[in-house]
Amino acid sequence: MYSDFDVESWLASAPVIRETYPSPAGKGTSEEILLRKRYIELANIFLQLKYNPEKGKILLLQSFLVEKRNQTVEVIHHNHSISKGRVQDIGRDYLVLTSYFTKCWIPYSAMSEVKVPYGAPEFTNTHRYVFFDNHLRKRLLKNFGATVSKRSKLKEMFYRETLKTSLSRWKNSRIKVEMTDGQRYYGKLIRSEEEKLSLLVKNKKQDIHYRQIKSIKKSRFQ
Repeated sequence: MYSDFDVESWLASAPVIRETYPSPAGKGTSEEILLRKRYIELANIFLQLKYNPEKGKILLLQSFLVEKRNQTVEVIHHNHSISKGRVQDIGRDYLVLTSYFTKCWIPYSAMSEVKVPYGAPEFTNTHRYVFFDNHLRKRLLKNFGATVSKRSKLKEMFYRETLKTSLSRWKNSRIKVEMTDGQRYYGKLIRSEEEKLSLLVKNKKQDIHYRQIKSIKKSRFQ
């Protein structure tokens, strides 16, 4: 049996385990490293925009919209009409805007420009306060896939869905589809496929290609 003195001696001689941190991502101060990283990301996007305009435009929109998540933006379409709402979801090929009454999917191909409404405050990050969840951190490290799949907010952070996948969760819902040529269809969503969706309009099946869609709206109270 050990005495109190032996225990104190052992504790005093035991090596001190300190929390360690990974090596920095580069030379310089922390803010310099972060700004350089942001500069390289934007430089790569503009380089992509130069040599592959279609893909570069999508990357540029995604980069801008990520910073405006949960903020109000205006989407200007190719026919100069405007859709306004709060940025909820940023997918691979679409954006979701929400208002008090509607949820609106807009394909990137239907967008000409995105801007912050005049007079609205601009923030580079909507999170003014950060709460560190150590339990969530452990679950992400040990079981990333299962943890992310159970929470929609985590999906938005770590995974970008396609328009097809997003719409598949709203099967049998009534939606209004506005086309780039001005036509409108209102009916029940039957299915969403890789390049098109199918609506039941007045008991007739209507196939609509995503490239022809300007916006898809659903009432939030249906």
